[in-house]
Amino acid sequence: MTKDDQMPFEAALVARTGPVEALLRRLLDDRPLSGEIARPQRLMEAMRHGVLNGGKRLRPFLVMESAALFSADGEAALRVAAALECVHCYS
Repeated sequence: MTKDDQMPFEAALVARTGPVEALLRRLLDDRPLSGEIARPQRLMEAMRHGVLNGGKRLRPFLVMESAALFSADGEAALRVAAALECVHCYS
């Protein structure tokens, strides 16, 4: 691989974490997911504030890159990356 073939880190970060961000937004939407009865609005607002309030998303990036390195299932890695970000934001 030549230097020209390497993606700059910032571009790779955005490319890998964009889908994670989209999944987090979908999972933290006010509309209940299939099988849910309701979502308390105040709780959802607090969760969105904690999770969607910016950040580099370095942990999800590392999950997604590791998954790609070992040819792991991309959808499963996406969910793990989103879950890890939620745990990180909670702590």
